[in-house]
Amino acid sequence: MASLQTFMQDYDHHLARLEELRELLEERLTAARDVLAGIAVPSQAGPAREQVAAIEAALERMDRGLYGTCRRCSAFIPYEVLLRAPQEQLCAGCGSAGRTEHTGRTRSARRAESPLGTEGSARTEGSVRTDAGRAGTAA
Repeated sequence: MASLQTFMQDYDHHLARLEELRELLEERLTAARDVLAGIAVPSQAGPAREQVAAIEAALERMDRGLYGTCRRCSAFIPYEVLLRAPQEQLCAGCGSAGRTEHTGRTRSARRAESPLGTEGSARTEGSVRTDAGRAGTAA
């Protein structure tokens, strides 16, 4: 069993990564809003509006403690993916086009492999049970 000191170090590392991702999201939100403000023709603003909305949704999920987990199956989204696309809300399986249904890994496997590098972190505060007994999210 890991010591309390190890858990605290993991938690501090997790918080530092979350703060890094929050800063990245805020920088990208500012840039996306600048792009949106510079678009003269409203009919061409669709992609910029979508980008702003996606980043705002990611920040909201972060505030709610749901950031970094797939909105469909609750699997963790790898930290490297979040660095490239911090607004990502779906895991690779759920985000793939043409897939019929993806349920992700088991809840215990997701807990053991957090995207932010914290072994064993249980990020289930937004989890709910669906009628089928699978874990879902409250998002």
